[in-house]
Amino acid sequence: MAEKKAWTKEELTILQEWYPVEGIRVEERLPGRNRSMITQRARRLGVAAPVSEWSASELNILKEWYLKEGSAVAERLPGKSRHAIRAQAQRLGLTNKARWSREEDEIVRAYYPIEGTRVAERLNSRTRESVRIHAQKLGIRCD
Repeated sequence: MAEKKAWTKEELTILQEWYPVEGIRVEERLPGRNRSMITQRARRLGVAAPVSEWSASELNILKEWYLKEGSAVAERLPGKSRHAIRAQAQRLGLTNKARWSREEDEIVRAYYPIEGTRVAERLNSRTRESVRIHAQKLGIRCD
């Protein structure tokens, strides 16, 4: 297990000054500190990260691709975390909480053992992640 290294006054000053401005990008100013360490220490200090605004083009990308790709759309949105993407998608009503139909269940049962999450391509508006979770609930495994 790695030895815990105490935060120096200089590191704390950097965190307090730059975390509200740069968010997790402050990591570049704090060598030897990872994202988890930084966010935990910032939380303890009561220092908040900046709220990331969404541009019109980012919102368009989210609206176009979220139902197809889920939070994997993060690859199309540099600077946006998967968590931020899921939260924004929920605010826009882009989540697909619809019940699974019998037909969808049959498709998952027939093809998931062979295709795995690629079976999502056979289902409208279902992401690979939602297929994986649903197959798990159905007790179906991929070969």
